[in-house]
Amino acid sequence: MGKNKGRASSSGLAASLLPDAQGAAVPTVGFGGYHGASRVEPAALPSSSADTDAPIRLPPDVDGEVLQHLRRLGRKDPTTKLKALSTLSMLFAQKPGEEVVQIVPQWAFEYKRLLLDYNRDVRRATNDTMSSLVMAVKKGLAPHLKSLMGPWWFSQFDPAAEVAQAARRSFEAAFPQSDRRLDALMLCVKETFVHLNDNLKLTTQALSDKATPMDELEDMHQRVISSSLLAMATLIDILLGVKLQNYGDDSANTESKYHSKVRSTTLSSAETAFSMHKYFLDFLKSKSAVIRSATYSLLTSYIKYVPHVFNEEAMKILTSTVLGAFHEKDPLCHSSMWDTILVFSRRFPEAWSYCNIHKVVLNRFWHFLKNGCYGSKQTSYPLIVQFLDSIPSKAVAPEQFAFDFLQNLWAGRNQRQLSAADSLSFFTAFKQSFLWLLKNVPRHSGGDSSGDIHIKLIVNVLAKIAWSDYLQLSLSKNLDTSPSLLSEEATTDDCQLPHKKSLLVSNMRQPTYYYQDLGRCIIEILDAISITETHLLDVACESLLRDYLDVVHQGENLSKFQEHVDQVAYFFRSLDLLVVHNGGTWPLESLARPLVEKSLPAIKSMDTPSLVKLLLILVEIFGPSPLFLKNSQKIDDKSNVEPYLKVFNGDFIPWCLDGKYSTCSSKIDLLLSLFHEECFFDQWSLVIEYTRAKQKCSVDNKSSQTSDQYELLALILQKVRERITGERLRSLQKNGSLPEHWRHDLLDSAAVSVFCNLPTTESHVRFLCAALGGSSQDDQICFLSAEAVCKIRGSILKSLASVLITTTFEWTKSAHFLLSPAEPEHCVNLLEGQSLSANIETAQFALEVFEHSLFALRINEEDSIFSYILSTLFIIEWECSMGITLAEDALKYHNDEISVKASTSSSSDDHLDETMLLKASLAERIHAFRQRLSPSFWNDLHSGTLTRLVNILVQSVRYAVFQTQDLLTDRTAVLCSEWVVDMLRLICLDHIKLQCFFDLLLSEGEYWPLWVKPSLRNGHASVIQCDPITADEVELKHHRFVAFVDKLVLNLGFSQVILGVPGNQQCGTSPSIDVTSPVCSFSRAWVAGEMICTWKWKGGSALSTFLPALVQYMKTESCLEVSIVPLLLDTLLEGALMHESSDWVLFNAWHISDNEIEKIQDRFLRALVGLLYTTYIKDCIWRESDALVFFEQLLSSLSIGSTVNRKCVRTLPFIMCTIIKPLTEKMRLNEASPYSDLVGKSILSWLDEAISCLSLNPSEVTQQDIEDWIQVVLSCFPLKITGGAPKLLIKFERQISETEASLLLSLFLRYQTFYTSTDPLLFSSGSKLSKTIELLSVKLIAVMVGYCWTKLGENDWRFLFRTLRKWIESATLLVEEITDGINDAVINQKPEDTLEKLKLTACTVDELTFICAESALVTLCNLNHLDSLRETENSQAIHLIGSGEYAECNDKMMESILRLFLASAVSEAIAKSFSEEASSIIASTRLVYLHFWELVASFIVYASPQIRRSALESMKLWGLAKDSVSGLYSILFSLQPIYHLQFAAYSLLMSEPLCQISLVKGCSLEENSPPCQESDMGQSNESLPDSEKTLYIRDELSALIEMPTSELLKTDLTAQHRVDVFVAWALLLSHLQLLPSSSTTREKILQYIQDKISPCILDCIFQHIPLRTAAPSGKKKDIGLVPEAEAAAKASKNAIITCSLLPYVESLWPVGVLQMASLAGSLYGMMIRLLPSYVRTWFTSLRDRSLSYSIESFTRAWCSPPLLVDEFSQVKDFVYADENFSVSVNRSAYEIIATYKKEDTGIDLVIRLPSCYPLRHVDVECTRSLGISDVKCRKWLLSLTSFVRNQNGAIAEAIRTWKNNFDKEFEGVQECPICYSILHTSNHGLPRLACKTCKHKFHGACLYKWFSTSNKSTCPLCQTPF
Repeated sequence: MGKNKGRASSSGLAASLLPDAQGAAVPTVGFGGYHGASRVEPAALPSSSADTDAPIRLPPDVDGEVLQHLRRLGRKDPTTKLKALSTLSMLFAQKPGEEVVQIVPQWAFEYKRLLLDYNRDVRRATNDTMSSLVMAVKKGLAPHLKSLMGPWWFSQFDPAAEVAQAARRSFEAAFPQSDRRLDALMLCVKETFVHLNDNLKLTTQALSDKATPMDELEDMHQRVISSSLLAMATLIDILLGVKLQNYGDDSANTESKYHSKVRSTTLSSAETAFSMHKYFLDFLKSKSAVIRSATYSLLTSYIKYVPHVFNEEAMKILTSTVLGAFHEKDPLCHSSMWDTILVFSRRFPEAWSYCNIHKVVLNRFWHFLKNGCYGSKQTSYPLIVQFLDSIPSKAVAPEQFAFDFLQNLWAGRNQRQLSAADSLSFFTAFKQSFLWLLKNVPRHSGGDSSGDIHIKLIVNVLAKIAWSDYLQLSLSKNLDTSPSLLSEEATTDDCQLPHKKSLLVSNMRQPTYYYQDLGRCIIEILDAISITETHLLDVACESLLRDYLDVVHQGENLSKFQEHVDQVAYFFRSLDLLVVHNGGTWPLESLARPLVEKSLPAIKSMDTPSLVKLLLILVEIFGPSPLFLKNSQKIDDKSNVEPYLKVFNGDFIPWCLDGKYSTCSSKIDLLLSLFHEECFFDQWSLVIEYTRAKQKCSVDNKSSQTSDQYELLALILQKVRERITGERLRSLQKNGSLPEHWRHDLLDSAAVSVFCNLPTTESHVRFLCAALGGSSQDDQICFLSAEAVCKIRGSILKSLASVLITTTFEWTKSAHFLLSPAEPEHCVNLLEGQSLSANIETAQFALEVFEHSLFALRINEEDSIFSYILSTLFIIEWECSMGITLAEDALKYHNDEISVKASTSSSSDDHLDETMLLKASLAERIHAFRQRLSPSFWNDLHSGTLTRLVNILVQSVRYAVFQTQDLLTDRTAVLCSEWVVDMLRLICLDHIKLQCFFDLLLSEGEYWPLWVKPSLRNGHASVIQCDPITADEVELKHHRFVAFVDKLVLNLGFSQVILGVPGNQQCGTSPSIDVTSPVCSFSRAWVAGEMICTWKWKGGSALSTFLPALVQYMKTESCLEVSIVPLLLDTLLEGALMHESSDWVLFNAWHISDNEIEKIQDRFLRALVGLLYTTYIKDCIWRESDALVFFEQLLSSLSIGSTVNRKCVRTLPFIMCTIIKPLTEKMRLNEASPYSDLVGKSILSWLDEAISCLSLNPSEVTQQDIEDWIQVVLSCFPLKITGGAPKLLIKFERQISETEASLLLSLFLRYQTFYTSTDPLLFSSGSKLSKTIELLSVKLIAVMVGYCWTKLGENDWRFLFRTLRKWIESATLLVEEITDGINDAVINQKPEDTLEKLKLTACTVDELTFICAESALVTLCNLNHLDSLRETENSQAIHLIGSGEYAECNDKMMESILRLFLASAVSEAIAKSFSEEASSIIASTRLVYLHFWELVASFIVYASPQIRRSALESMKLWGLAKDSVSGLYSILFSLQPIYHLQFAAYSLLMSEPLCQISLVKGCSLEENSPPCQESDMGQSNESLPDSEKTLYIRDELSALIEMPTSELLKTDLTAQHRVDVFVAWALLLSHLQLLPSSSTTREKILQYIQDKISPCILDCIFQHIPLRTAAPSGKKKDIGLVPEAEAAAKASKNAIITCSLLPYVESLWPVGVLQMASLAGSLYGMMIRLLPSYVRTWFTSLRDRSLSYSIESFTRAWCSPPLLVDEFSQVKDFVYADENFSVSVNRSAYEIIATYKKEDTGIDLVIRLPSCYPLRHVDVECTRSLGISDVKCRKWLLSLTSFVRNQNGAIAEAIRTWKNNFDKEFEGVQECPICYSILHTSNHGLPRLACKTCKHKFHGACLYKWFSTSNKSTCPLCQTPF
């Protein structure tokens, strides 16, 4: 463990430990990198040392605890040792040094032993404890230092880094200064050597006892030996290497004598060790690489500092071992091995004579090289040349040695793939070795000529081996790489290379860095010999060129031809970097020019990209003239220009511009590289002229095989652009360096002519884009003149605008004339003559050019054409989006229709579809292009360009809004608003420009505005005085624009569009906004007024979209913008006072809603009320100061001089009923204010005015005045209706003063007098009063009951009750008449006339009756509330209305209300029996009087059972086609549901007496109990099959609960049909809960559910309970529930506990996801309570394991606990025990123990309920039986199991049934032979059907199942016919 981790070699450690001693007076060197001058005094140490290995006897005063832990160190367990060491360390730190020093001798013994321990943690802890010890004892350590120094020094070389570091820390703790550490080491040098020698003598067996495993012993031995060797080597290095080497024996001073003595001791000890261990040879032969490496390090130290020990005898023994050490294969040893070899060979050069060099040294060295240095390449390769230098020159044959060395060195690189570092090391060594051989071979050649040897090395090694390897020639199968490359042609017979094949390149691809390093190696060798031996350079270059030419000649026959050429190209690039850049000329003279001269014809004929690229590289490196002009002629000389142009025009232009496309790009690069600035213009003209000539030839000769010249021109220009941008025109520093230099007239004409040569191709696009440039803002390179660019811009505009000419939208044609106002008419006609597809293709071409050359075409953008182009792009995309929308709408409209068209029309449709696809493609490209444009592009546009662009787009949008007729209004509005939003998002206008844009967009026109127009005064609006006479077309276009503005406000915000302030404007933060003005200078308040007056449009309305946007803005930005509301109120009030308003009494002010406000006819009054309602009631965001100003203005408008403004009086109630409610809040809080005071005084004055009108004679005042002033008064006393059907509450929102109450009572008394005097026949049917007076009477009664009921007298109450009863009974009679008419229409009318008759009947409703009845119901509701106060309020009025005739009258009114409700319900049921459409017609009539029916529903819930029974009897006597229950089901499952009525119907169906007849068919109220319970169960029923005994549920319920679940699963979670199914289940389960457990009807219903209804309804239920699926695991994890699941969980738990679903049905409406989840959860809870077996059947059929686990977890957590509690309670409470039977419960174990005893027999059965009951089966176990056979015991066990598991009900019922079964058996009743039970498990019937033959009796259900499954009608036992 921990072998050689983090441990430095001995030499490395010594180097790190030796400090720099420069500048020191005395060359003292410390240890461990520290300096110092003092030392440990020898006198402080004992003169002699005893045996340090023997344990020391401790003094008697040693601490016992320390002694105990010291003894524990002798244990074998490492944990014990670690604990003991840890404790000792703490004790040493705590105890005084005088005590601790006493145990140092014993510690020295343990310390030495522990350092040999196998466990590294023990060794580390030992050194940590040593640190604590030396810190404690300090100088007390001196007497014991010699016994400790050996192991201490040894431990610092432990292979485990943490152990060695701990040892060094302890040593430094003892001797903080470095000189002290060194002195201590010098003092103990002899003892240290002794300890190390002792360690080296240790054997494996001596380290530990026999119980230690052998592998641990070997590891310990290896560690001890290696550490000791390294410690000894480092000791020699430190003491002899630096510290003591300068001190001789003749030194005079005391310190020198001491050092000499230490040196002498060190040398003596080293010599002793050297001889003692026999030169350490045994360690060099060790199997451990760590030991061998340490031995090499030690020998190196001996060779350096103790060389005299190497006598002749040692040399003979060690020479072969040291110099022959290359057989060492472990890379771990190679570093120290090389150190030893090199030091040895240098120190003892004569040693080479003591061994056989070839056999011992060289042979091993060759194998070492051939095997890649055995993995130590980076270590060994850099030392090879040093080794070569150390070899004696006479010891080897130079030539053979050279080739053997290179052969083995080269072969070593293929042993395994080289890493990048290995590759670099290898080729560096190869280069150094090769150059060393070239330099030193002559010196070892023995007098022979060395030239041949040099050539052999160059040809056979550098060229045939290295160069061939670099070219990867072995990878091409067709290349001749036979051994003939090393044949005798270049070698003599005396120096043939052995094993020639091994020198060949291996057929293996090397990494890229390998070839890079190899190429660099070859170049550096060539560059080196070019300086000294040029003839060798020529030989080398010839060989290299020969191989290259062979490659070129064989060409593409070579499989890797491309790679070969690429290698040559990379070689020349490396030459450029390494040689040419440094001024070297030999690559050009010796390689490049000969290569071009010899291979150019072949390159041109082969025309391959790689060769062209190579030629291009050569031109870029050496320049064109040195390569292609003979004798290196320079073009600078004008006489040489003509020859160069001739070569350029004759040789290169035709070749570069007529070649294959595969080489086209490379050849153009080559062509451009041949340009020279002295003849640049001539060269460029030659290229352009040649291209144009080939283009004309191509046009004239249509079958020409030449390539597309436009493509060539585009490629040339693109290459030029890249070179100019990248500044890669090295040969063109003057001419050709700028884009202007490349412009040419022929190039301009070619670019302009592209638009005339249609159709175009991709090459045309690329050519134009390359010529124009401008693909990015930084690309300013354009090769065309300004005139040509202008012409191209105009052509692009015409091409794009051509798409708009053939459009089908009128607005697009109008927009087209904005784009080209000066375009000649004949051009338009010409474009119109083209097909749309041709125009689209032309436009796509123009768009592509514009997109890729945008910034070039933008030059001189002041020209209007650029802005027209941008506008055209927007308009084309808009037109296409509208076309696609129109097509989608048409497809949706015709989707459900099947039409057969002629073949001609189908082809037209196909053409239309194809055209639409083309336009869509164009629009997508335009959109993508616009999205890519950055905001800076639009910001940088010229102001004139931006202005023209915005103006065109604004006019185009207005055209689109007004002129589009094919699309629906809302679709047009959405589209156009999206256009504007998208445009503004792209074109980031500043605030001023943006508001100017909106001013232009919303400016006045022919169709906009109609009601409010802007005034010349900023920020104000003036009203159009009279209603404009608008045609349908004008109104339609006006509505379109209003819808557009509405969508604009929703998308951009109210602030920007209407108020003219920035969207993020905060109060007073923008200096550009005048916050002191009432409204912003850009405000368009008139637009808001126009929008509110328009009121409603397709896709929105003032109340639903516009006003909420206003309110939302006012909430967030409430500083100055609120001032727009007073401005709007002024405008709208002014308009309202110009028109005569309707009667306020018809306006339902007590229940203000959007629908009620919409009923106001006058648009200005409606707008005013809507604005007040939104800002003053729904969102109270008014400031009181604004309210006061408005109210004062209202009062000032009330009179004109001394005359009352009649229009204002009629308008006043609408305003007051709106603003009075928020005002009452302040009055209630007693917050006095000028506003509230003014309102209070005004109300009193209006009361006086109304009273005075009633006080005058009828001749003095008109009835209209009375009506108007009473309406004003009533509007000041608001009522508020809150709550739903079961919790309806009437709130009176004002607290009136006593004065107001008195005046109000006076008004009521005067009104009674007026009312009775005007109509003496008040309660007759011939009332002559006006509708308004009738309504005022009922509303005034409601106000009086609300505000002054305590002041009413008996006559007042009598008048009140008579009026209420009159209108309630009138409404009841009206509904009953309608029901009669519907019944007659369905029964007596022809089917074809029934629907029309129903419509007429349903519409014959007297509006006055319902409005008056609604007010009467409000009053009656308040009266009922007063009656409920009888116990708390001691008032005469309360006692009066709660007794006598008033109570009877109240009951009559309640019965009338219930009759009214049942009559309406039955009418819908009758209509539904005819058709669903008829039912929908009847249901929709209720929506007109929604508030009336809500009030009716509130009374139904609280009707008493007597009233309900009386009303039901009345309905039955009526004799209609449908009964009341059918009517209630029609309401509950209505096609036009009103949720108040639905809950009322549900409540009635669940209440007495309707609950008796609402579930099962055939039940009636005459019987006390349903006949379906018991009376229909005669004895003959037992003979009937189950299908005939099943009860028939009412059709309304069965149709829903039997609905296939697969259809329901597909519906939406809040779909009406799903809601109906859930409500039906709620009814069924609630009825089931009401039935007693012993009821036969209950059993029948349970059987019906089990047989008829699939349990998959639970799948639908759990769609509403989203559970997080999880896989089962053993751990319980609390997983949070989502809100829907949490609501369902709580509902299921409460439903189980309360046994009621009513709260969740009540809270269901209005239907939402959360409400449905609650209902679903409650249904699930009730199901598992009432139908456990039914739920279990569904759960066990689930196949989704994750879902079933989630449901089980949900049930276990929420449902099972309360259910189990209830089950156990029922077992204890309802299972009656007797002398034979007893039951006990174990709640903690979920067990029920049933014990049955009879005479001498007995049985104990345990029922175990699962924690997730009832999802998992109940287990039943027999724990004890007495006197019962095993067969009978098993039968009874199965019987109870069957009862419990099949029971749809409580466990208590199953146990009770099972007990009855037992009793019957003991009574002798025969069991059924089929089910082996006496009582049937489902219907609990007895076996009654007997076989006539065998006389056995069977259950009827069992027998029926037997007959149906066996397909036989024979007895199951005797098989005779039954």
